Amino acid sequence: MEIETERLILRPLALADLDALVELQAEPEVSRFMGAYGRAELSAWVGSVRKEWASRGHGRMAIVERGSGRFVGRTGMRHWPEFDEVELGWALSPEVRGRGYATEAAGACLEWGLRELEVEYVTAMIDPDNSPSIAVAERLGMQPLREDVLLGDAVIIYATAVANRPPGSAS
Repeated sequence: MEIETERLILRPLALADLDALVELQAEPEVSRFMGAYGRAELSAWVGSVRKEWASRGHGRMAIVERGSGRFVGRTGMRHWPEFDEVELGWALSPEVRGRGYATEAAGACLEWGLRELEVEYVTAMIDPDNSPSIAVAERLGMQPLREDVLLGDAVIIYATAVANRPPGSAS
């Protein structure tokens, strides 16, 4: 499964992306908000991503520049069983930040997810201090839904406009 935009190709993450993922995860702004993980942990994570693609039909994706074929980040969907929600995430290499790639990639992924997945809404779980990601979520039309805790850290849960009520509330 691939999603193409004007400048990017999005495709499921693969073990072939491991070196690029290790480099991306080592970036201070990425590890600050997404945790610091080494090669072994990221290899296991890619394995879990592949399983999610097989079992749920969605998962995390590589962001590749169309012109150069270069891996520049990751985006994609993840199901969080503890929230029973599907989250959209994104992370970019520093050399391509500020070009609109996060909005372009995450927006294309979001559009695909809302069309193809059986979900009422999609979330983005963002650290309150991560103003660049909050700006991307807002550009995607997401709005704060609630505050929560993810893996021990406080987050603001942004959600698509489809979420007109909190999960679990009456229809």
